[in-house]
Amino acid sequence: MKTGLYIHIPFCRQKCLYCAFYSVAAKGEDYAQRYAEALLREARYFKSRFFQDQKAEISTLYIGGGTPSLLPVPFYSDLLENLGRLFDFSLLEEVTFEANPEHLSAEYLLDLYRYTPVRRLSIGVQSFSDADLKRLNRRHSAAEALKAVENARRAGFDNLSIDLIYGIHPADEDSTWQDNLKLLQSLQLPHFSAYALTVEAGTMLERRLVSGKMTIAGEEQVEAEYFQLQEFARAQGYESYEISNYARNAAYARHNCNYWRDVPYIGLGAAAHSYIGNERHWNPASVQEYLQDPVSGKKGERLSERDRYHEYVMTALRTLWGVEEKKISTFCVSLQQEFYQRAEKEIKCGNLQRKGDSYIVPYGKRLLTDGIAAAFF
Repeated sequence: MKTGLYIHIPFCRQKCLYCAFYSVAAKGEDYAQRYAEALLREARYFKSRFFQDQKAEISTLYIGGGTPSLLPVPFYSDLLENLGRLFDFSLLEEVTFEANPEHLSAEYLLDLYRYTPVRRLSIGVQSFSDADLKRLNRRHSAAEALKAVENARRAGFDNLSIDLIYGIHPADEDSTWQDNLKLLQSLQLPHFSAYALTVEAGTMLERRLVSGKMTIAGEEQVEAEYFQLQEFARAQGYESYEISNYARNAAYARHNCNYWRDVPYIGLGAAAHSYIGNERHWNPASVQEYLQDPVSGKKGERLSERDRYHEYVMTALRTLWGVEEKKISTFCVSLQQEFYQRAEKEIKCGNLQRKGDSYIVPYGKRLLTDGIAAAFF
């Protein structure tokens, strides 16, 4: 069975303005080693519970965070070697590593390439404007971001992606978005991701907006920058294969495609989620609890057929492939009928179109995708 593996590294130097993901301050080598041991204990649990102590075939591996690049390369070479005794990595299609630009020295990248199977980097650039980076509470500079890409290529990494954020500036301020797109064009990357700045509960961004210390783009400005992004992507030969992800020559983020196309995945680490055997599991957002016992604190639920149908439609409509008839045919007759009845109504409203054996959201409606998907629930 094709299975993805996600490893969550929750350590950060400082919290970004907009970040709602679980993270804690890094506390040294001994602490990281204890965390690695807990990851292996959790991996053994999954091997026993879902694979009858056989080695699961892992098709994609993603190391995310947090800030994985805070930890030294030997941490990962040792961890992946040990995980290789529990899982079958012989059929790996992709190994992705999230990193911050300020950590990507030539030496670090050369070692990462030489001593680990990582061949794809996802670099958290967010903006090529120093003023934006300061505003977002990022630690790196624009120059460091450009240098990180250069160092990565020299180390041998050609499967590169960067993250960018739009919607940072309100309409009465000068936007840096077009400048960011020009610099992105100069890098000629195979892949990039771009996200609207989103206000999440409990973040510094929310507190600053509520206090009036900061303003960000409104809906009209976000929409304008999104369609600037779409025009840029088309002109530069990027395929918008998911609402926030763009690739040339089918250089898709294969691991993330697992999430959008109903492929099972194992999540290891504090606050990590898993989807396997029609069950969803999640770990407590506490490194301390995770270190004490990475298994006993797990929460979970068994997904009903309707739950799985809803999740598939919600995520598939965000993608280039849309909702595929062959997948809908795997659900019970009543859910199939429900889907096709709703789909016909959305087609008449212009919110959906049929393309071959799939149903997709038209280009002009993509910003409304989540609302369109909700009509199916």
